[in-house]
Amino acid sequence: MLAIVVSHAHLVGRAMDLRFIPNLETTALMLREGLLLRHTPDGAELWCDAAQVSAAAQRFVVLPLVFQVFTRNARVQSCTHWPVARPLRYVCVEGKAQIQAETLAGSGASRRPLLSVEIDHRPARDGACAIYRIALAAKRPD
Repeated sequence: MLAIVVSHAHLVGRAMDLRFIPNLETTALMLREGLLLRHTPDGAELWCDAAQVSAAAQRFVVLPLVFQVFTRNARVQSCTHWPVARPLRYVCVEGKAQIQAETLAGSGASRRPLLSVEIDHRPARDGACAIYRIALAAKRPD
């Protein structure tokens, strides 16, 4: 149904060890619609069978999806040039495959996520997979 692909200019070919954790509303939606979250070496995928995609496409204009993204790889945090102040979120603007960064103001979480991803996904009637991309830049040496 969809894939979220995270690339990093400095960590090409190295595992970023990302974990996408759906928020409560996304978890409920996934359970209700029979969606399966699968982690990949460079992001995550959301799967369902073709009949469910067609049914979801007919029932929903947009599927609101929100994930907190965590990593155990400290290098991801230390070698990344963050485009805005952390914590940050990546928000998908409708019709755009490249997800844009925004700052997440006032997050007081004790264990902060690396980032947050919010996608208003419009399922394709033919069941085609949508690919959303996040490009992280390497920190420049001082």
